[in-house]
Amino acid sequence: MSSPLTFRQITAADRDIFEQVVEHSACRNCDMSLANIYCWQDSYHSQIATWHGWLIIRFTTDRGDIAYMQPMGEGERSEVIQCLIADAASLGAPLRLFGLDSSWVKSINDLYTDQFAVYASPSNADYIYLADDLATLPGRKYQPKRNHINRFTQRYNYRLERISESNLEDCRQLNTLWCNQKGVKSSDPEQKALQRALGEFRALNLRGWILYADNTPAAFAIGSQINHDTFCIHIEKSDINFDGASAMINNLVAVEISKEYKYINREDDLGIAGLRRAKQSYHPTIMLTKRSALMLTEGEQNMRHLWQECFGDDITTIDHFFISVYNPKLCFTHSINGTVVAMLHLVPVRYGNSQHGYIYAVATDRAFRRQGIASQLIQRAIEYAKECGEYKSLILIPADEAAQRLYSRFGFEMRNSIFVQPENYPDYDLGSGNSTPDFVMTLNFL
Repeated sequence: MSSPLTFRQITAADRDIFEQVVEHSACRNCDMSLANIYCWQDSYHSQIATWHGWLIIRFTTDRGDIAYMQPMGEGERSEVIQCLIADAASLGAPLRLFGLDSSWVKSINDLYTDQFAVYASPSNADYIYLADDLATLPGRKYQPKRNHINRFTQRYNYRLERISESNLEDCRQLNTLWCNQKGVKSSDPEQKALQRALGEFRALNLRGWILYADNTPAAFAIGSQINHDTFCIHIEKSDINFDGASAMINNLVAVEISKEYKYINREDDLGIAGLRRAKQSYHPTIMLTKRSALMLTEGEQNMRHLWQECFGDDITTIDHFFISVYNPKLCFTHSINGTVVAMLHLVPVRYGNSQHGYIYAVATDRAFRRQGIASQLIQRAIEYAKECGEYKSLILIPADEAAQRLYSRFGFEMRNSIFVQPENYPDYDLGSGNSTPDFVMTLNFL
């Protein structure tokens, strides 16, 4: 299938397109800022296309999947969705959408009933604040922030400057110091994005401020407009040697932003606990939910129904799996008359430097049990794991004693070790969901 869309590399000159489409919309999503898309394009291979007034961003996810941001524009949504389906198909991929608001979720569900898995990860939600709140820090809840600021103002002679060509080098030097303090390498993707932002500061229409304490750079913040009422802080760095510098620049920059904008978007927390606590401590007015959607094949829709029938999980949990964990190349199924009646998922899980295969969500339609179908799938998964040579072992959590006996026939042994959530799936609970500890069975290869 050929694609009706022509994608190209994003440039700073695309400011005009974003000003016309995004900045005049109700969108407050930080991911739709030109600065973000442009500065991170090397990491995500982001490209841009325009079609009948629609702005379309295509990129590659951390897992290597082809994906698209919510299209921005006005017109018949069914037509642009069809374009995206065709473009994804031309690349051999299903349609995967990111950053969807509730109206877009309704549109795809109305147009394609039960064909999309939809999930919103809490770690992807944007923290949006009233600019006046961050500028004035009113009430008891902001007392800790005011205390930090008071200590800073009592200890240091300070000033705030707009970032310009004259002090960009101070930002670079402060960032280098920050990297040394945090143990961050210059090759880190965020650092590459930051360097691009500093290098294209004027071209991207970025705005920023640098805080000096006793004539020494102590902190800086850089951001850009998303739409007419929302400004986004993309980057904020501070020297840990200056107590209160982070709170101080947050407040001073908010004072400046509040003169023009109602809201400040400070982006998401990436699922990092410390970052989440820091952003929550400023009491966001809006937690902007950004939903992801994946178009499912007929077989995957069958698996979705099979999962619900066998395990009783709600659709949100199932959709979370399909969007965050599922890999069709590692899914083993058995079909009868074109309908999937049994499934087994092999999930690569990582612990330290070791990779293992986790046998997960093994299910057979009630009407087809006791026919050896599950055993066939288990054998296929074992053979695949041995042949690929990537796994130190296969692991699983047996549901009951009958499952223990079944897996024992294939060489799995019961261990006293408790299942631990793997490092590569921090947001999806791969455990059984029981309140008691999950003990594992293993089949070792090495």
